[in-house]
Amino acid sequence: MINYIFNSIQIYRRLRNPGVNDPNFPLIPGILHGSDPTKGIVSVDASSKVMVKTPWFEIQRELDRYHYGRNGSFENRVYALTVFPSEEASLDHHRTRQPKDRTTYKVDDEKNEIIAIPAPPLPTPPERTPVDGMENILVIPADLQMHPVGHSAYCLNFIRYHPNKPIKIPIRPINEEESPAIKRGGFLSIVNRFIECLVDAEAPIPEYIELECTGLRQKDVVRRERLLIPEGTSVHPRVPDDFLVGTVYGARGGSAATDDTDGGEEGEGGEEK
Repeated sequence: MINYIFNSIQIYRRLRNPGVNDPNFPLIPGILHGSDPTKGIVSVDASSKVMVKTPWFEIQRELDRYHYGRNGSFENRVYALTVFPSEEASLDHHRTRQPKDRTTYKVDDEKNEIIAIPAPPLPTPPERTPVDGMENILVIPADLQMHPVGHSAYCLNFIRYHPNKPIKIPIRPINEEESPAIKRGGFLSIVNRFIECLVDAEAPIPEYIELECTGLRQKDVVRRERLLIPEGTSVHPRVPDDFLVGTVYGARGGSAATDDTDGGEEGEGGEEK
């Protein structure tokens, strides 16, 4: 048993960090699991769990775009996942098809002119066939584990997604310049940066839910009624009506006076005159 565990650790270590002379590229292990009623897949069935290996640079690219943690939305996005046989993996499939201009130039001393030498075409990726029934599966990244020292992806699972499945969508403030408190140097301290929603099958999944900030004043408590829910999307029933989004505070490093305070000071000054 100990030898089996040791060998497994060595295999996954080589999988994540191939050697210099190893033709393979870094792969991150994980599991595809979850139910999908539209396809008759039940999570309790052992066949619904599939071991997958995702290229490291594909995960890192999405982390750089949408980041992770409290403010990030990587683990709350829906991706179309296609699974291919491991023996058909090739780095050429992950190269960009529109690279930067790689044209080189040289000077012809006889004609006194610059000659452009076009770059050779990129290699054509070899043909590969998706695993039967594993093409364009809608999934949500889950259980992302980062290396404690290298801080790179160490393990990543995927949960199947289907319409009307609860999904957390990030909240994004808009029209902050229309808020008297924020215009005077105040700020909106957001408590819940995501809200759980249901999206219909025909509707696109919104990138974010807009939070209307028009008219916000200092010490205002922002709740669910200020969220602008797009058509085809609805808030999950388990989200309470008094769902707290955040609170408006005064200027950073000092106290910003409210409109009432300013008006009172001016009135007192007028009486003294």
